Amino acid sequence: MAIDERAFINKKRASWERLSLIVERTKNVGLRGLSREELPALGALYRRAASDLAYARAQGANPNLVLYLNELVGNAHGVIYSEDSGGWARAWRFLAYGLPAVLRRRMPFTLAAIALTFLGAGLAYALVRSNPAHLGLFFPPAEQDLVDAWKKGFADKGDISAGEGTAFSSMLMTHNTEVGIMTFATGITLILPLLLLLQNGYMLGALVAAVQPTGHLASLWAGILPHGVCELSAIFICGGAGLTIGWALIAPGERTRKDALVLAGRDAVRMMAGTVPLFIIAGIIEGNVSHSSLPHWVKFSLAAVQFLALLFYIYGVRRPSLERR
Repeated sequence: MAIDERAFINKKRASWERLSLIVERTKNVGLRGLSREELPALGALYRRAASDLAYARAQGANPNLVLYLNELVGNAHGVIYSEDSGGWARAWRFLAYGLPAVLRRRMPFTLAAIALTFLGAGLAYALVRSNPAHLGLFFPPAEQDLVDAWKKGFADKGDISAGEGTAFSSMLMTHNTEVGIMTFATGITLILPLLLLLQNGYMLGALVAAVQPTGHLASLWAGILPHGVCELSAIFICGGAGLTIGWALIAPGERTRKDALVLAGRDAVRMMAGTVPLFIIAGIIEGNVSHSSLPHWVKFSLAAVQFLALLFYIYGVRRPSLERR
């Protein structure tokens, strides 16, 4: 018999939320700081939540519910059984298990951010290909010389110390970082993140359309993808974080709007925290590889390795004692 998900959630929600609150409290006070009531409750609530997770899996419940329970049980497991509850241990658990779980749970919003960006890129590409004069709609005159550098295949010349192409790439990185922060900060409006993601795609699409007729398209991708895999992934995750907040406001589901926003906001902050290493890695690669004279196959191989590593991190890294029950 199929699970009555609404009744199941309504019946179990109070214990799940109490477990979540106790787990969050241990981040500040540790296990020793819990009250006499909270400490035994932690173990009991953990066992109930683990049982609920197993039941939800067996009944084929909504994947989002399963992911929520899995993270809840995983966090509680880490608190109860971790020998070291210090800050480094918590940071490791977050990076190793918590962040991938959040990214999986909120993946529909990240995919929406990707779709919006590529929609913007496709529209800009079509406009510029139909009429090269439309390039001015996306790049002001002051940046036309920078676009010309890409048309000349600057990324293959190995001069990364100076030059218009490098300046343009730095401008793009700054722009992308700002877009990421803004899509998160304006997430509660929902509309602004949509527009920002579309706008971010415009620049890439217009640039590809401008460079394609010159025969330097391979050079363009070789100059973007090595760092772009991490950088664009960070942008998409930021966009997904913003959309997560906005969607919780207009479609809270079974929760109250306040509770939905609190949970969405918590996940969104975690997603944003996860983009910091991606932006750092992107900057290192851009400064040393993307605009170097390395062969294209080396640059494309590096991009492919990063892409596969990200997929494995999100979908392959799971808490073995919990996610395979």
